[in-house]
Amino acid sequence: QIRGELEAALRGRFGSHPAFPAVLAQHPIAGATDLAEAAGKIARWLRFSPGDIYLLAGRSAGRVAELNPALDVVRFEIAGARVPLSLVNAEKNLTPLPPGHFLREKLEKPDETRALAENDPAEAVRRLLASTGKAMTITEVKDQLSDLVPEARWGAFWAAARKHPQLLVSGSSKTAAVAWSASADAAEESVRRSFAEASPAGKIELARKHAKRSKQMARLFGETLAAEARRAVEGDDPALAWELSQAAAKLLPAEPEAFPAADLLGIRDILSVLGRVHDHAAREKALEAVRASRPDWVDLFVEQVSREEDARVLSMLFRHLEQAPERREDLTRRVLRSPRHAPRAFLWLCERMREEGRTPPTSVFFALLEALRQEEFSSYRARVKEAFDPGGLAVAIVRGAASEEEARDYLSALDRAGGLEEHRRAIVKEALLMSFPELRAPARDYLYATAEAIEARRKELAHLKQVELPANAEAMRAAKDHGDLSENFEYHAARQRHEYLSARIGSLSDELSRTKTLDPGRVDTSEVRVGTRVLLRDTGSGAERSATILGPWDSRPEEAIYSYQSEFAQSLLGKLPGDRVPVAESEMEIVSIEPWR
Repeated sequence: QIRGELEAALRGRFGSHPAFPAVLAQHPIAGATDLAEAAGKIARWLRFSPGDIYLLAGRSAGRVAELNPALDVVRFEIAGARVPLSLVNAEKNLTPLPPGHFLREKLEKPDETRALAENDPAEAVRRLLASTGKAMTITEVKDQLSDLVPEARWGAFWAAARKHPQLLVSGSSKTAAVAWSASADAAEESVRRSFAEASPAGKIELARKHAKRSKQMARLFGETLAAEARRAVEGDDPALAWELSQAAAKLLPAEPEAFPAADLLGIRDILSVLGRVHDHAAREKALEAVRASRPDWVDLFVEQVSREEDARVLSMLFRHLEQAPERREDLTRRVLRSPRHAPRAFLWLCERMREEGRTPPTSVFFALLEALRQEEFSSYRARVKEAFDPGGLAVAIVRGAASEEEARDYLSALDRAGGLEEHRRAIVKEALLMSFPELRAPARDYLYATAEAIEARRKELAHLKQVELPANAEAMRAAKDHGDLSENFEYHAARQRHEYLSARIGSLSDELSRTKTLDPGRVDTSEVRVGTRVLLRDTGSGAERSATILGPWDSRPEEAIYSYQSEFAQSLLGKLPGDRVPVAESEMEIVSIEPWR
């Protein structure tokens, strides 16, 4: 009686829920040993409903797409991908968004919120901060607004939002905290306090961000930075003194510099000082002073190239070295020949050659492959790999191969290279094979298949690349946010699937690259070949049977269609009508050969 009343109560409470039948079937009241636990599990599942809007911890807003209690999966749709969550993880990481919440309105009123972000960037940021009720990092703000503000417009959007006097940004880089102050005066006072308490480097960053709030604030910043520069000189820290002095000079251009260039140039090992100057503009200003005043500036510029990490400063260095063309050419050759001694300069030269349409030396291709495994390039690995993307430098180099021998060297090095994803390897390989088709796999390595089987594999590959892999990457990213990876089942499952998908994509790409289409109208039936249908007769009983020889993708032994790689097909290939072949414990005679139908 109690079970019946409890189930009736649950039907009355949740009967209209679309997932109620599935949840009840998985947790039936009739067979439950613990009624409270069963009813509680049902209630926990049915707190979620397809279409409901939640915030996924560490990510953005999305909708519940599906409840599958049989698999213990809540599928959550976010950014076009469906992220699988267990019930426990869904309860832990999904927060319902109330009406009026900015992230909820992004989904419910996309056109309105997109127009707001375009017409009033500061108000869009204010509403986002007000909805979350806390300060956010610049990266978090950008992520939450990514579907409203395209990447190409982010710089202009953020610059416009930053102009609002109540928007406060503290800290540096992408981790800088973003908050909204109650008033412009309160915001300015908060900045003053932060500036007074900051380290010298922090003062430079705050001055750069907030000096435009008012002339009084700019002067305060400038005078303080100049005083800090003089203290740094006394403390024998010329790198910090120069950086502080340059920051102050931008705010007080009419006043003498606290640490002038003449004092900096008097330091013997000036390059070691510049190595501790973090601001690229300050470093560039010092190098300009070196060029103007020191007779050994060419030697210093050549040495600085191997130390420099900023592309803008590298551009300046190479531009001025045009005045010493022989030294510049020698430097370029050395960097391209031994890139590990100047990794950033090597990448800069590669990027310039690609932009200018120049053909790099052959050695650059092998240097790029070597860079994939060299420790000196560990922080630049992603940029090195971009050279192997469509339109990348590696593709341009192999397309310019002067001979088959040179192309074969490229192909051999590419096959041996480690650290390169299979899809990138395939891109470069295909560029080589288009220029030198004779490098394609010999006939024995071709994979023969019908047009239908090839099309099916192409569709599978496209689906894996465009749907499965991105969705799994999203699932892995979401699972990673759930905490300790050592005990995170969802993350490890997604990781294993990522490895499987990558391997499958690589395998399909390789197979499709060496596939030849079988055409029944062009099959030579003078002997048993791939694409033939063979009529066999048992020499003892006289019973007849047919066998069709196709590729492994078309193999269906239950329908007497065999892969040419199978042992049975191998015994038939090359045989003529009238020939006899052993099959199992009998002997079969080839009666006739015709194209497969």
